[in-house]
Amino acid sequence: MSLIPQWREVAATPGTVVAPDERLPWPQTAAMGVQHVIAMFGATVLAPILMGFDPNVAILMSGIGTLIFFVLVGGRCRATSARASPSSAW
Repeated sequence: MSLIPQWREVAATPGTVVAPDERLPWPQTAAMGVQHVIAMFGATVLAPILMGFDPNVAILMSGIGTLIFFVLVGGRCRATSARASPSSAW
């Protein structure tokens, strides 16, 4: 069992579903990462500030939780609970 998962790159075309063992090309992966950082800012920094907590502790606990999760699942866990496709009805 490897702690570092090996993803294979897939071409990003409209309607393509990226499987758990696949990843987008680096420019799109970086763009998704920036989007994730912006989205998580509210939960990790803004929410503790609004509640009067120290945001540094929230960031530290987020990092520790992420490391524990990664070690426990070793990349075997999908990012979503279901694979969405353009034809699936929610």
